[in-house]
Amino acid sequence: MEHWCNYKYLKLIRTLQLTEIVVPEVVDVRDTPTLSCSYDMGTHKLNSVKWYKDEREFFRYSPMMEQNQMIFPVEGVTVMRKAPAHLCDQYSCSIQLQQLNIRSSGAYRCEISGDAPEFKLAHGTANMSVAV
Repeated sequence: MEHWCNYKYLKLIRTLQLTEIVVPEVVDVRDTPTLSCSYDMGTHKLNSVKWYKDEREFFRYSPMMEQNQMIFPVEGVTVMRKAPAHLCDQYSCSIQLQQLNIRSSGAYRCEISGDAPEFKLAHGTANMSVAV
């Protein structure tokens, strides 16, 4: 008996996913740690990558915007502005922090979102402690 399927109408939809988040667990107050996340957009187009510390957004990469990188003030978080302190593209996003203090300790989250019409989200969180 022969089995067959008609795949003509089968549509493969790959969802976006965060594949890795790298946040050092413990850093010295004098360090300039790099935080990074990698992602697979599947069949989606990247709308934005956002970094949060304790639920407060401090960095955003939006490749479709004219000003594609934005930094927001969050206590304890200072994003290094000199190149190549942050490098983001369709596969990954890395940022470097500086001027650490005790308030730099906390939960860091990387969140990626796909473009319209679905605006799918994926995120990962890791903790960082600053040793003074």
